[in-house]
Amino acid sequence: MYSEQDMIEINGRLRRAWAVLIPLLAVIAAAFIFALAARVRWLALVACPLFIVVFMYGFIAHIWPNLRYRRFLKDMESGLSRDVRGVVVAIADAAECQDGAMVLPVRLRLTEATQAASRGSALSERLQLETGEDTREERIVYLNASKRAMMPQPGATVTLRCFGRHIRSVEAEGA
Repeated sequence: MYSEQDMIEINGRLRRAWAVLIPLLAVIAAAFIFALAARVRWLALVACPLFIVVFMYGFIAHIWPNLRYRRFLKDMESGLSRDVRGVVVAIADAAECQDGAMVLPVRLRLTEATQAASRGSALSERLQLETGEDTREERIVYLNASKRAMMPQPGATVTLRCFGRHIRSVEAEGA
């Protein structure tokens, strides 16, 4: 799902944001320095808060989200992953922000092999059989909202490679 193109795109966004922010801040700083040197009080009173507001807006609205997403992409590339097999139950329509990325929650009903591996001990398995609990286990994993087209429709049996709660790659059974 993720490729080098994603990293190139996010680095391009960061370069464009810095390319707009730095010259704008330089002009405002020059006006402020001029106001201090020429003792133009009104210009200094306007330029200083304007510098702070432009810097904070540029950083918070454009730089910081892209830095977080780039860090997320680096973690996805180099982090540990695990395979999860199951049937896609539902994919949410509304995106939410998780770890710096806009994601769609995906409900996944695990297959028996995945459940056995996740349970861990024979004791917990025996207790589950004795108490008669439902053996169908569901998990929620997160799909990058921009990668929605790569995810099979609900009802499909899939093998997901996940990094934490995030889907790294999808392999549909029978495809």
